[in-house]
Amino acid sequence: MTGRHHAIAGDEISQPPQMVRVWDGPTRLFHWLLVASVTIAMLTGFLAPEWWMGTHLFAGYAIVLLLAFRLVWGVFGSEYARLINLARSTRYLGAYVRGLALLRPPHYVGHNPVGALMIFAFFGVFLGLVATGLMVQAGEEKQGPLAGIVSYAVGHAAKQVHEILAFAALAMIAVHIAGVLVESWLQNVNLTRGMIDGRMPRPRGFRIPTPRAAHPLAAGVVMLLIASLSSATLYGLSRMPPLGIPMIQESAIYRSECGACHWSFHPSLLPRASWAEMLTGLSEHFGEDASLPDDKRADIARHLETYAAENWDTEAANRLRAVSPTDPTRITKTPFWIAKHRRIDPATYRTAAVKSESNCTACHRDAETGRFDDQAIDVPVLSK
Repeated sequence: MTGRHHAIAGDEISQPPQMVRVWDGPTRLFHWLLVASVTIAMLTGFLAPEWWMGTHLFAGYAIVLLLAFRLVWGVFGSEYARLINLARSTRYLGAYVRGLALLRPPHYVGHNPVGALMIFAFFGVFLGLVATGLMVQAGEEKQGPLAGIVSYAVGHAAKQVHEILAFAALAMIAVHIAGVLVESWLQNVNLTRGMIDGRMPRPRGFRIPTPRAAHPLAAGVVMLLIASLSSATLYGLSRMPPLGIPMIQESAIYRSECGACHWSFHPSLLPRASWAEMLTGLSEHFGEDASLPDDKRADIARHLETYAAENWDTEAANRLRAVSPTDPTRITKTPFWIAKHRRIDPATYRTAAVKSESNCTACHRDAETGRFDDQAIDVPVLSK
């Protein structure tokens, strides 16, 4: 077989082949850094509590950098790192599948056709995960470079796509690992070791042409250009204030009157109708008489109406608008609050540090801002 993809039928391999250098150092380093980053992203996304969001985001940004590098190195890297070789190898997909069905697949020095297709699929899924992850971070969390242009609705929709792609990535990883194990067994080749030391077997009878050399300087220049343009763009976007977070004017009366008995809840945590109903029933305010003079009640009413949930685009404001039909003035009875706190041990609310379910500031360091970022969650640990 001529060209830069070399294969041989499995029954032609009768003697231990010569080991040749196939995978260069940058390609191998990329591979294992991507494995580590994806593992961290999956663990923190599926298993870790929400306050590990910072680590999840760090892994996501690492994946962005790694994918950018691999695309550049796929143009300027050494022979078997080049994406054009991966694309060309897919021409032999039919022959490879037929050989695989007979348990005698052709042996490839680089990626086999199925492996090449899997790499392109991984690129597509990971790029989709990165794009939707940035939209979720911006829309739901009001963080990251896109926070000034992405609404909660867009971020929430992107979250559903992000989760679907994450499950797809898990399935692809499982297929990839199974493929490596099967190929290693059928070819009697340790493919995993090949991605560690870069050496792969050259079946006897193959004459591998002189490989094209890598051009690290050109790759570095292109990476520097991409980094410069990206940094300038992201810096410009980051200068925009988060979409849907108004500058709130504090009410001294609200702080002093409501804060005298409990934390003065952020106005975005209930819709206007719930705040209005609460203010009309101050004489029986959750079992107590909290009546106020008309002028103070009117001042508080204006403050709460101005900054009620309808005027915010945060996750908390959007989700807490759906109040309990039977108890519309109690935040802790909303479906969203109950769902978010279902894994918290009820004993936590009885500790001296928390005291009650409604004491948001005990666990949310940014409760005063109304943002309720995942990274700002700090649930007190119950003493044993």
